[in-house]
Amino acid sequence: MPVKISAGDKFQFSNKPQPSPKPKPTPEHFPTLLKLSDGRSVHVSVPIPDGLVIIIDISPEIFGPTATQGLTVAEWVHHTGYYLRSEPFNAHHIDSHFVPVMGQPNWYRFVTLGMGPRGSGVRFEFLKGNKKISARLRISLNPRKLNPAGFNTLVQIFSDPKGPFDIKQLMQSARFTKMDVAVDIVGLQTSEIVVFHPKQGKRSMYIGKDGMLETINIHRTVSPTKPSGNAMVRIYDRVRERLDKEKSPPFGPASVTRVEVTKAPKKPHNRLLKLHAAGDPFAELRVGYVGDQAEPSATWGTYHALIRTVPQTMVESIMSLATSTSTNFGKALKVPNSPIVAKGVNWKDWEQGIKVTGLQILLDAGK
Repeated sequence: MPVKISAGDKFQFSNKPQPSPKPKPTPEHFPTLLKLSDGRSVHVSVPIPDGLVIIIDISPEIFGPTATQGLTVAEWVHHTGYYLRSEPFNAHHIDSHFVPVMGQPNWYRFVTLGMGPRGSGVRFEFLKGNKKISARLRISLNPRKLNPAGFNTLVQIFSDPKGPFDIKQLMQSARFTKMDVAVDIVGLQTSEIVVFHPKQGKRSMYIGKDGMLETINIHRTVSPTKPSGNAMVRIYDRVRERLDKEKSPPFGPASVTRVEVTKAPKKPHNRLLKLHAAGDPFAELRVGYVGDQAEPSATWGTYHALIRTVPQTMVESIMSLATSTSTNFGKALKVPNSPIVAKGVNWKDWEQGIKVTGLQILLDAGK
């Protein structure tokens, strides 16, 4: 017997004007202004590199000009760790750790330096090699937080004629093994988003104390026995994220939803100097406004809200949906209309995303 849904369980579309973002999104960061079917306007950002992991093989080729003949990898790691801890070029020391080795130079496990006006952490991690893999330097940073000032500091460190690096050789060797790319949508709440990915395994969601949806994580299917790999897509409420950190919302009263995708390229497609040519990480993803995918109604809105956590057949039974309605709603979940994030929609602005973060400064220094 179908379960009756109370009025409080139903999703209602609102025709109330949405609050304007303050400050107004800049064309440099938000070049796209879209009109939704209900008349609302949303600002869409360029794709921003929001996290980057760089791997560099440690070999004499990347050693700086002051390196002595016959300098070993262990000695270079010791000198480099000491150099970074000295806080070069106004970088400030956040944390570090080394392993004492009897009769040999100390092997630094990592050194983390703060750079840029926000003091964003750049972690230099020294990984020991073995018979199959050479020793490596792993650098983890957030380009968005580092911004141009932070990248200028990083380039100064890599270019220091008295320092441990040869920036040209270092950049030739550098490859990126993980990158988070984010698009911000100003004017939409996370609960108003429909998202589809053909390789979705499990979904995990976080609900706020007030019952509002805050985060959707989409996990890749690894295998039939391991259906929940690492999250490959995160969609979350930027306003609530900022408030949880006791920071002001990015655009005042306006809603902001971030769509973030993790990319992990393999050789030979992961050379850092070829970052501009990286493949579209949104190629299989479709994200749109719930009101654009089907005729706006309480029935469609309630279906979309329930389907996140209730099996489709159960939702259809609970709501007593006709077969034709179920079919139409199933198609709407694949975001057939007016995608905001999708293949070819956002990636055309990738070079601008590299530029506004300051990451281009590092890439130019390696040419």
